[in-house]
Amino acid sequence: MPRRPVRDFIARDTVLMAEPEETVRDAAIGMAAHHCGSVLVARGDVLVGIFTERDLLSRVVAAGRDLDTRLLEVMTANPDTIAADAPIGDAIRQMSEGRYRHLPVIDDERVLGVLSIRDLPFAEIAVVEKELDDRQSLAERIW
Repeated sequence: MPRRPVRDFIARDTVLMAEPEETVRDAAIGMAAHHCGSVLVARGDVLVGIFTERDLLSRVVAAGRDLDTRLLEVMTANPDTIAADAPIGDAIRQMSEGRYRHLPVIDDERVLGVLSIRDLPFAEIAVVEKELDDRQSLAERIW
């Protein structure tokens, strides 16, 4: 099982943060400028949500909402997180099970960054892949 900590895989220079009252337009401009697919939404130091490309597509564009909509209205509130010292294998499992492309990384209750699907190392994914396939097969048999 891949044991290297999540902190080894996050891109530290691209943590995009916003306040809940900021607009979707501001978030989209920031994501484009920083070449990232998510914005962590926080009140001060407290993470309250995440706004992702998927949120933009499904909760804003497809819903016909205005780009001046506040993030608070369309973000994913109280997102799942992972500890910075957790093994990368746990992150891969969590992202697979939750179908996440972005997972906030927390270190001592402080936001350290975001683990993106693009950050996941192929070698570690390959090690966990068999377990994930076995889980999927089992789930399909149960249903």
